[in-house]
Amino acid sequence: MRAFLLFLHFFGLMLGAAGGMASGFLMRRAAGMPPDQAQVIRGQGPFLANVAAAGVALLWVTGLIMVFAYWSVDALRWPFWVKLVFVVILTLATIAIHLTYSEIRRTGNVALGQRLAKIGPVSGLAAILAVLFASIAFL
Repeated sequence: MRAFLLFLHFFGLMLGAAGGMASGFLMRRAAGMPPDQAQVIRGQGPFLANVAAAGVALLWVTGLIMVFAYWSVDALRWPFWVKLVFVVILTLATIAIHLTYSEIRRTGNVALGQRLAKIGPVSGLAAILAVLFASIAFL
């Protein structure tokens, strides 16, 4: 069971990274395209945000199960708690991305998409730092 949970945890990491990185690459590419072509590429953003969010959700579920089933919370070292701070930042960024897409759909104001250019790098950096500190925590 432990190996299966770890597999699901890593699968969540793959989904989160794939969705976030693909979105970042596509949005950067769209910035240099003619408006009609860029619109098609930018239309993939909500789908990729959903992929990334599914990964983050899977990470939370499997991570919490593994911590409480296989480790003592008291025995977790400081890098785990630093990692958790970055996971919370990543989660908040994921929520902010979804709220932004929702507001764009509701209002039709595509200029709100400029927020995503700020939130995306925050979520990417938080994800990288979470993985770094997870690697240290579970050596």
